[in-house]
Amino acid sequence: MTTPHGVGPTAQSEEKQSQQSLLMMDWEPTLGALRRSQDIARAEFRKQRKRLGVLSAEQETAIEALLMSTVNTISHRVRCLIETIG
Repeated sequence: MTTPHGVGPTAQSEEKQSQQSLLMMDWEPTLGALRRSQDIARAEFRKQRKRLGVLSAEQETAIEALLMSTVNTISHRVRCLIETIG
């Protein structure tokens, strides 16, 4: 069976997969940055730590947990958007 354009379903499938692969290759740098986002956030936290003044270990842990949660939320939303586009 062919489509009105004379292309069979298998060829259409392969073309769509090829297009998706190319699109994901375009997004690879972004996805790589998202994977490193927690490391980047932790490094920034360490650099800015002195500006926060005296904190207990519990407060410092809570701040880092909040930071990681925020990074994960943003990263997840971006990944979902990329998957939707792709």
